[in-house]
Amino acid sequence: MPSPGSAARAPLLWLLLPFLAGLVAGQLWPQLPGSPRSFALTGALLSLAATALAWWRPSAPRWPWATLLVSGVMLTGLAAMRAQAPAPASADAVPREINVTVEVTQVFAAAPKSKTLAGLGRVISTGAPAPALAGQLVYFSAIRKVSVPPLRSGRYAVRGLLQPLPPDRDSADFNDYLANLGVRQRLMRAQIIREVRPPGALPRFYAAAAERLEQILAHGLERHPELLSVYLGMTLGEKAVLSTEQQNAFMRSGTFHIFSVSGLHVAAIALALLGLLRLARLPERAAVVVGLPVLWLYVQITGGSAPAVRAFLMIAFLSAARVFRLPGNSLAALAGAALLTLLLDPRQLFSTGFQMSYAVVAALVLMGAPLADKWLDAWRPFASLPKVSWQRWQRWTEAGGRKFLAALAASWVAFLASTPSGIGYFELFSPGSLVANLLVIPLSSLALGAGFLSLLAGLCGLLPLSLLLNRAAALLILGMDWLVRHGTALPGAYFPATFRAAWLAPAGLAVLLALMLYGRHVRWAPARGGFWPPVVFVGLLLIFGVKFG
Repeated sequence: MPSPGSAARAPLLWLLLPFLAGLVAGQLWPQLPGSPRSFALTGALLSLAATALAWWRPSAPRWPWATLLVSGVMLTGLAAMRAQAPAPASADAVPREINVTVEVTQVFAAAPKSKTLAGLGRVISTGAPAPALAGQLVYFSAIRKVSVPPLRSGRYAVRGLLQPLPPDRDSADFNDYLANLGVRQRLMRAQIIREVRPPGALPRFYAAAAERLEQILAHGLERHPELLSVYLGMTLGEKAVLSTEQQNAFMRSGTFHIFSVSGLHVAAIALALLGLLRLARLPERAAVVVGLPVLWLYVQITGGSAPAVRAFLMIAFLSAARVFRLPGNSLAALAGAALLTLLLDPRQLFSTGFQMSYAVVAALVLMGAPLADKWLDAWRPFASLPKVSWQRWQRWTEAGGRKFLAALAASWVAFLASTPSGIGYFELFSPGSLVANLLVIPLSSLALGAGFLSLLAGLCGLLPLSLLLNRAAALLILGMDWLVRHGTALPGAYFPATFRAAWLAPAGLAVLLALMLYGRHVRWAPARGGFWPPVVFVGLLLIFGVKFG
């Protein structure tokens, strides 16, 4: 992590920020005159003109070519958003039964006793009533008893009730999640009649591997379904196997993120994998080169969801920045990962997961690391004594205090960064998450490490060792579950909260990150407010922009 005194240069922000602005413009004003091709062509011409001007006249003022570049990239983002936008459902569309061929792109995990199978798919062909549906992404919910179980990339004949997505949606509901993915239609009460084309060899391997991993993790825990559900949810991201009580407890404590195969899971597996490769005496660069493909395989086996892919890209860029010293710092690597993620799928900008994950990581890079450095510089418990004369308890006190202060700084900054999104999307303000994350994340990381080693042992045929590791993870989860259930019962752990206007959630997050970026630019100088402006802004947002209860 960069120190407060080091420069945080991220040239890709010249591309990322205007690209974000173009995507937002495309989302807010989808009826702007002009085609995606015309916007893209104009943006390319302006960008080329900016490049030529900066190249031929390097000593000239910066603002002319900067203006051309920003304008060109904004138009490119606008074109990308317009190109991704699906055709809106007709205003007079009514539910009707239809037969379609769907290529499944994602299958949602289902509880063991669930009566339905759900997922996302792209319509390959339709009957006469709805020819315009071909090529669109749809959500399907099929009746399990009368349906063929779908697999990713397989094509299936589906009969169901076609329903347009409701035009008026609560920003926190599942329909809004679907809309941000580009879904405009749902196939409800569907029946997957038959398999038209089986998945390829690679998706079949992923499905078989996922089933094998679940069997390994369940070994020895079959009689403890609640513990097993949390274990599988943490390691494989199967949120659907959590009970309603468990989901509510972790949601209210602000720690539900540990059940999505996202940053924490992929990061924990990456650290465990890197540690294993370093134990095998591989140099650090070689360990990264070998570990990243294995990590990508894990992401695909666990479903290849957008959050997991997003986290993989972040880890890949950050690893390259640290190990290969390119592009040079964490902020530049994070900007590169965000830009690549949005180039692959511009709609992710408007998903809750993208906003929360990148906001928290950006906050940790911009504010968390410098704040931790400041606190650690001030932590001098035995400054009057030379270190060579310290006793063991003094060394432990000094080291333990440093770890606690670093964790507290990270938890505090993550709490600030996640507050606008938590209220805007989940309608919860969870001050208890500041303490809960300090306790739950270390326990969950240890349980994830045990799960990773259990998977390795099981794949090598060492089932007794896998059994031992599974039970060790179960003990950690038991303590974590107890802390969360009882912690959320304490007064002030969480409050129901909503913004007075829906636009305050994204606007508040944008302003908060801008304040952190400015603070990092001025190196958090006390004369410029130090670390207080983001704190003051969140406080004002809570006082004037939020309704509690």
